[in-house]
This record gives sequence, C-alpha cells and structure tokens, in this order.
Amino acid sequence: MKKEYLILIALILILGAYLLFHKENKDNYVLPKIVQIDISKITGLIIDKKQVSIKFIKKEKNWLLTDKEYLADLPSVENMLDTLKTLKLSALVSQKGDLKRYELDDKKHIRVKVLEGAKTIFEFTMGKPAPTFNHTFVMLTDNKNIYHANGSFRSYFDRAEDNFRDKKVLDFKKESIKRFTIEKDGLSKTLISKKIKKDGKDAFSTWNSEDGTSADKEVISNLLSSVSFLECEKYLDSPTKKSYEKEKPLCKIRLENESGIELTLFETDKEDIFKGISSMNDYVFALSQFNGKEIVSNIEKLLGISKKEKNKD
Repeated sequence: MKKEYLILIALILILGAYLLFHKENKDNYVLPKIVQIDISKITGLIIDKKQVSIKFIKKEKNWLLTDKEYLADLPSVENMLDTLKTLKLSALVSQKGDLKRYELDDKKHIRVKVLEGAKTIFEFTMGKPAPTFNHTFVMLTDNKNIYHANGSFRSYFDRAEDNFRDKKVLDFKKESIKRFTIEKDGLSKTLISKKIKKDGKDAFSTWNSEDGTSADKEVISNLLSSVSFLECEKYLDSPTKKSYEKEKPLCKIRLENESGIELTLFETDKEDIFKGISSMNDYVFALSQFNGKEIVSNIEKLLGISKKEKNKD
C-alpha cells in the first residue's frame, strides 16, 4: 500500500513539475513584434497564390495593377494597406509546422510582399481565418511558427485579378448634364434642360426636345441616375475598344457638360448581356443584366420605341 502511495506522490510531483515548467515557458515566450509599416512609403504590393502572382504599383496618386497597368480599385487597395498598417500578432498557435490544417500549405496560402521602391520591406504568409473570424493564421519570413494575427482579413487579398480592377466606366454629377443625345434603331433625339423662373428666381427644371416638345422628366432622371456612376460587371480581353468603335451599336448616349461623355452599348449573342465602351474608360466591358436593361429601357421610352415595335423587329 505504501508503495502505491509513493508511486502516486511521485506522479503528482512529476506532473506538477511539468505544468510549472510548461507555464514558465509559456509566460516567458515573447511574440515577435511587427514593426509598424508606414503605408505612405509603400510603392508596391505583390500577392502570390498558387500559380498566380498579382502585382500592384503606385504611380502618383493611383494604384495600378499588373504590367498592363490597369487602374486598381482604390477601396480594395486601401483595405490591404490598412491591414498591413495594423497587423499585429496575438498568440502562438503551433510550432509543429502543421501547414495544411491552417491552409498555410502551398495549395492554399497567400504570400504578401510589401515594396518600397525595388526593396521588399516586409513579407508574410496568411492562411485561413480562425473559427471565431476574429483572427487569421499567419507565418512570418524565416520563422516556422504559426501565429494568430488580429482580424479576419484574408478576403481582402484572396481575389481574382479582375476583381481588383476599378470597375467604374462612367462617373459624373447628374446635375452637370444640361443636354444629351440618345440613339437607337435609327432614331435619335436631343434633350435639353431648361430652368423655369418664378418671381425672378429659378423654381424648377424641365426637359424638352430640340423642337420644344416636353420630355418625361422621371424617365430622364432614371436614365441619368443609371449612368452617372456606372460600374461594369467585368472587363473583356478582346476585341479592343478601337475595333468596337467601328461596329454598329445597339444604342448610344452622348452627354454634354464641361467635357463630352459618351456611352455605347452593343448586342451580343445573349439577349441579356450588354457589351459597352465609354469615353471615360479605355477598355471593352460587360454590364450586369440589371444595369444594361435599365439603360436600354429608358432610352427606348424616351425615343418612343414600344414593345410591339421591338417584337416586330
């Protein structure tokens, strides 16, 4: 019996010593400190994923994407820069190198390089968000440990190249347009805004065609609203904008303010898909079904093209 007590006491002492040693090691462990990055000095970002590398370059106030220098979506870039500015480790997760478990393996990880000129000033690798979605699993360069970083930010970096592009194809103040021309199916109409005065002051605006016929103010308002800040759904690699300028359009709108603005839409093999070119963008794009239909529908209403006439065609 005494022997069993001695064995039990010995086990308790060993376990106590282990727990004490483990606690001391844990308490004495210091997380690597990430030096705060001055994002104003960052001139480039490289995002490496499996078989894909996306590069951002800053030129003056703009961020450009890839060697083709597509204009990048500024809010998307700012999300990444804000993440880098506030990046902080909060806990040691693993020292066992279990990369696949945390999606830090070659198939799933995302590696981010931060550039100042040609120099890489910071680099880290991210895996999946933690189950709580309050942290992200990360690894630092020349460090095999896996850490928690504050915040769930993988979605800011885990995007296709096209989704990092600025999708804005038209951008102007609706109130700046005082005259515009629409064309479709061989019909054309120019509409002019006029201010009506009352007691010597501007009371309200009205829209008329060139021959003085009044136009539907609500339809005009809807049309201008739909194009004043227009984003495309995606860009098309071919054909080029120059080649499309020679094609017969489905419809066209020319807006006049301090600088002329033009939007041209083209038919495709699919009825609900609209390709387009804009004077404010250098590339051929595709509009969402909703945006394309809304623009075409309002143009048809203003030109007096009825559904019956469309069906005859």
